[in-house]
Amino acid sequence: MNHGQLYECTLCGHRGRREQFFRTDAVRGQVAEHIAAHHPERWPGTGRICRRCLNSERSDYVQTRLRQERGALSTVEATVAEKAGQHLVIARDIDEQVRRNTSLGQRAADSVARVGGSWAFVSGFMAFLVAWMAVNTMLLRRTAFDPYPYILLNLVLSCLAAIQAPIIMMSQNRQSERDRLESAHDYETDLKAELEIASLHDKMDHLLHTQWERLIELQEMQLELLHEVAGRVRR
Repeated sequence: MNHGQLYECTLCGHRGRREQFFRTDAVRGQVAEHIAAHHPERWPGTGRICRRCLNSERSDYVQTRLRQERGALSTVEATVAEKAGQHLVIARDIDEQVRRNTSLGQRAADSVARVGGSWAFVSGFMAFLVAWMAVNTMLLRRTAFDPYPYILLNLVLSCLAAIQAPIIMMSQNRQSERDRLESAHDYETDLKAELEIASLHDKMDHLLHTQWERLIELQEMQLELLHEVAGRVRR
């Protein structure tokens, strides 16, 4: 075997070693038809095609097929179709992506929301309120710094609510953004899975059709051999 032989791509004319090319007759039928329709003068059906051109044509075929089913493609759908055509992985860690883009203020807001939404905070704050009222009602009856109706306490609670509410809303907004990213990623994954399943069906149909043709050829050869044997026996 001549490992030094160079092959040439029928589409782009790129020359390279054998492992960089595919036989044109080994290309899946639907993709081959798509290439022949778009490059009739450069696709004789024989020869070799480089990996880069094949991946590009696969992506274009998947996008064309998806466009026929859905109409105009969004940016996400076009990206998924391109990656599906090139058999690229689209799964990613959403938590890691969110952590990488989280600022110090956003982490602080998450911490405030996490602590403020816990039973420990509710219990501790209830104990603080009871202690405040007990001190100003029973221990410091005459020299209470905040006697009944606890105006200073109401001011503290109002200030706390005014500060805590927007901080919790910031955390909720960021959680909503994370949910949106996760939903978009789920859609990308589901769409790629559908495209891969459709591609597998096409490959199975291509393999079955090819095997059926080979079986017919073998049967024809066997019939010819039987006719030859029967002719010799008659002689």
